[in-house]
Amino acid sequence: MYVTRPLSLYRRSPESLSLPPPEGPNSGQSTFQDGAVLIPVLNQPLSTNCYYVMSRKGKHTGEASTSSKEEDTITCCWCCRCIQDVKPGPLDPLDEYQQVEIIHKKHGSFTAKSVVPDGHPPEFLRRKYWNIFMSTRHNYQLDEALGLDPSLRKRLPEFNNLSLSNQSSDSAIVVGKWYCPFMFVHEDLKLKDRMKISMFYEVTLEQSWQKIFSCDNNENDRSNVVVVDVLVQKEEVFINGGRGATIGDAISVNNGVMWFANRNSGGEERRVGLSVLVVERLKWEEERFGWVGGDEKKVKVESAEEYGGKDIGWTKFGCFVLVERFVFKRLDGSIVLSYDFKHTHQIRSKWE
Repeated sequence: MYVTRPLSLYRRSPESLSLPPPEGPNSGQSTFQDGAVLIPVLNQPLSTNCYYVMSRKGKHTGEASTSSKEEDTITCCWCCRCIQDVKPGPLDPLDEYQQVEIIHKKHGSFTAKSVVPDGHPPEFLRRKYWNIFMSTRHNYQLDEALGLDPSLRKRLPEFNNLSLSNQSSDSAIVVGKWYCPFMFVHEDLKLKDRMKISMFYEVTLEQSWQKIFSCDNNENDRSNVVVVDVLVQKEEVFINGGRGATIGDAISVNNGVMWFANRNSGGEERRVGLSVLVVERLKWEEERFGWVGGDEKKVKVESAEEYGGKDIGWTKFGCFVLVERFVFKRLDGSIVLSYDFKHTHQIRSKWE
């Protein structure tokens, strides 16, 4: 996932280009005006000038330019060795042959070289003195996204004012924001259509309290001790607002993509995929905040809660768990997928 910073920051402080990517695996950084075709390589500072180059037009729209190898050279006229370009293909973020270094030449022009010694970028990149024209299309203007706000995250959402009539907090608290290029979020569409719909996806990390157990005492016939014994799903995925596949159930992993599926009211299946690198990044972020992964799908929450009121009895009791949710939105604001992590080490109880 990528953070974004204003281009003015790098103009004002060029040393900022050498800042490392955000903490955690499979991270990157970009500027607001980065060209639509050039996506910074994961886990590299901007000063390396290393990019994935994505085709924007033609039959290879949405695919990554790939460097040819020495073995791809052929003998052409006058016994010269000629480089035979390799066709673009689906992006593999870890394939170094799909990564190029952009080199600034004289008079503001550029060229590119492969990051691997025996690699040869396609001719349109390796030729000298090509130009870059910078523009921002109306359908993917990016706001500033600085990644995680650790201090806000540690604060946790307000709990004391939470009503037991609600199943969760009235509003979630956003504690982090990133952008994710289209190559890492897979809607069940052709690549060129995905690029048109949303070149980038906004990713926010939200915190809220979610009710996992409740009981009433309207007749005032219960004791002042309530026993909580409930199984809590550790992870859940929701597609377009609907419940998706539960983690560990009905999931397929294909070509580095983890697919989630559900069915709408008409029985039609809807699928959304995330790169396994993105899933790895989400889980890393959650585990360092106390969430525990592993093979178990559910965790049992057990406790005996005692009412501490003296003269007035209680009518309602609720037990809540902290939920952290990653929300993936298209740039038109529509939600594609939400990924919930329940932190069963953060449990709160309330009486009314």
